[in-house]
Amino acid sequence: MGTMDLNHLSVFAAVAETASFTAAARQLGVPKSTVSRGIASLEASLGVRLLQRTTRSVALTTAGQAVVDRVGSRLKALTESIEGLAELADEPSGALRLTATADFGTEVLAELLAGFCRRYPRVTVEMHLSHRPVDLVKEGYDAAFRFLRKKPRDSTLVARKVGELSLQFYASPAYLAARGTPRTLDDLAEHDCVALTGTSPFARDEASRARAPLRVRLLADDGFFAREAVRHGVGIGLLPAFLAQQDVLAGALVRVLPRWTTPMGGVFLVFPSGQHLPRKTVALRDHVVEALRVQLSARAGRAGES
Repeated sequence: MGTMDLNHLSVFAAVAETASFTAAARQLGVPKSTVSRGIASLEASLGVRLLQRTTRSVALTTAGQAVVDRVGSRLKALTESIEGLAELADEPSGALRLTATADFGTEVLAELLAGFCRRYPRVTVEMHLSHRPVDLVKEGYDAAFRFLRKKPRDSTLVARKVGELSLQFYASPAYLAARGTPRTLDDLAEHDCVALTGTSPFARDEASRARAPLRVRLLADDGFFAREAVRHGVGIGLLPAFLAQQDVLAGALVRVLPRWTTPMGGVFLVFPSGQHLPRKTVALRDHVVEALRVQLSARAGRAGES
């Protein structure tokens, strides 16, 4: 076995991540021929084939997957540490890979990250919007925005609480005209409801600890879908305030039972654990913590107006 070149390992990691020589070359900012030579040199030094190449696809061999499993996360940590040395004297820079749900990302984070990008022009942001549980370490994410009841106990993660979310009742004017407006929790027994997957089948109020069962007519795992169903009159929706704000202001939705709210949990900014956080990640944390608290508070207040 020959001596391995860290540059060749970085090239291999990029091909493994993108499953494409062309995409890896674009990501690394080098010609495709450089990627091909780097992979060939690495395979020669290891004495094994790492990639199975066809005219249309690139796949990891068993040996290639073993290399990814053993050195992938360590190589990323080493690269970030080296980048961090340059950051000590400079402003935050580099690429940030983030993930959040589509509804929260679009309705809340797009505005915050626009401000972040203006403030730190040398940082680029790659945002992935998905409800799929993401393994930050294995999939190479710098941070995630998550809704949690409490801090995760996973020792591989560090979580910073940046805000609180609550669920409130909303309905379309047309639905209320046809079915009437509930005045008490008991009235909900006469109404169809729209709810999000994972939320309680009961309407609850933290202050009084009162609760009432919901007759859920439609259950959805996506906030945008649930909001549209409420707008189209399927039923009374139990929705996060940030999703309803614009429609309340526009008159497309009305908040009902304004005394009652159901806690949804906290918004957490979650990082892979480790002693070293790159300056770009620290800058994101510091920018988001205060801005998100202010924004969520303001949105909740405006969405509660009826």
